[in-house]
Amino acid sequence: MRRIYPGSITSYSQFGHIKVPKSVKCVCPGCRNKVEFVLKSTYQSSKHGLMTESICPSCKFSAPFIIITKEKDIHPDVYIYDPDTATHPLNQIEQLPKIPEELVRAYKSAVNVHHTKENAATAVLAKRVIENILKHFLSEKSKGLTLEQQFKSLPEHINLVKPITSLSPLMAPDGSLHHMLELETELDDEMAELIMDLLEDMIQYLFVLPGKIEITQERIEKKLT
Repeated sequence: MRRIYPGSITSYSQFGHIKVPKSVKCVCPGCRNKVEFVLKSTYQSSKHGLMTESICPSCKFSAPFIIITKEKDIHPDVYIYDPDTATHPLNQIEQLPKIPEELVRAYKSAVNVHHTKENAATAVLAKRVIENILKHFLSEKSKGLTLEQQFKSLPEHINLVKPITSLSPLMAPDGSLHHMLELETELDDEMAELIMDLLEDMIQYLFVLPGKIEITQERIEKKLT
């Protein structure tokens, strides 16, 4: 699901006591072009919200839209179903330009085997995924080292702070983004969505992922004791 922010909603209509989007400008999940969707007024209603669809004027893709209604809030949350922005790692890693194909294949195999409840095969393929990850960063230096030793040496071969520090040029006082954040220049719909994506990425990188790794590690250690 991909959030549609209010700046991308070009018109509204009334549905009961709430305003619902009538047309939105966003990237089509089918052709990846930015188009204006006109939402059908035939909503499927449920306890938590509404569901409708719209046809892309460019490729004729039928896109589902989810409208989450909230009590005492006349502006609901709006989402478009977009498989390419799903949070499952399989959908995320395939979009990355530098990830090794061998690693993608190994991870896919591990996921598929895990779904069949073949635990022994899952263990074998999980080890292969770990080995592929470490090999990508350590290269030939991984040879002859145990997995424990490879993990210990990993920080020497990957700059874990680079993804954050590389953002500093974007925030330069004389830069265009700085002027937009300070409301000195106009922020268009597309840039607003990109900024929201950046916020989500930063929160994931700095808070969510480290926290999830720590929690999973604690659960594994507790299971092993």
